[in-house]
Amino acid sequence: KFLSKNKNYEEAAKVRDQIGKIKYITQPITPVSYFLKNPNLLDDIRQNELKELSLFLSNFIGVPKSLSRIECFDVAHLSGTKPTASMVTFVNGEPDKSLYRQFRIYQKKTRSDTDSMAEVASRRLRHLNDWGKPDLIIVDGGKAQVSVFRKNFEKANILIVGLAKSDERIVIPVDNRNLSTHSFVEKVVPRGPARNLVQRLRDEAHRFARKYHHKLIQKTLGQASS
Repeated sequence: KFLSKNKNYEEAAKVRDQIGKIKYITQPITPVSYFLKNPNLLDDIRQNELKELSLFLSNFIGVPKSLSRIECFDVAHLSGTKPTASMVTFVNGEPDKSLYRQFRIYQKKTRSDTDSMAEVASRRLRHLNDWGKPDLIIVDGGKAQVSVFRKNFEKANILIVGLAKSDERIVIPVDNRNLSTHSFVEKVVPRGPARNLVQRLRDEAHRFARKYHHKLIQKTLGQASS
């Protein structure tokens, strides 16, 4: 938080990633014997994650009967250079890489994650028919990022929430009918199945966005040196 307040965003991102890796390697591991006893244990775990996330969100907002398809969006750039965005898709709690998408950002305010998210939301909306329609969209960011997605998806009837970078805090619009109110609830997802799911979604979206961003940077450096 200290680094972010001093606008040292790159160092803040590195620290955040390091904390995330530490949390990942220190999390409880399911014993192999459990899988031997129940060959469908992974499916059961994923279904429980989806159930717990649905129950958590339903405390604050109406939730679809099924959250079988969830999309998560993230933006990556280096001081505004070569901004990119990612869309990762989990189906029944598992990544479906055939439904992943990468976006190169073209809007002029390349340092603005909010403006970049607005561009991505607009482009995603044009592909509801051919790419498919998610049950839930998770945007990596806070109120501003959620608001621009909601504005674009006003008539699509899709639940949209944010996931704050600083902690596992879900940003939930409490009134999907009136976009002008901008009323939100922010709640930390408790440790357990629901948090495991949103962490995996966020981390995968972050990885995929940075992968494309690094590819563009390397391509630019290669062109400059030739």
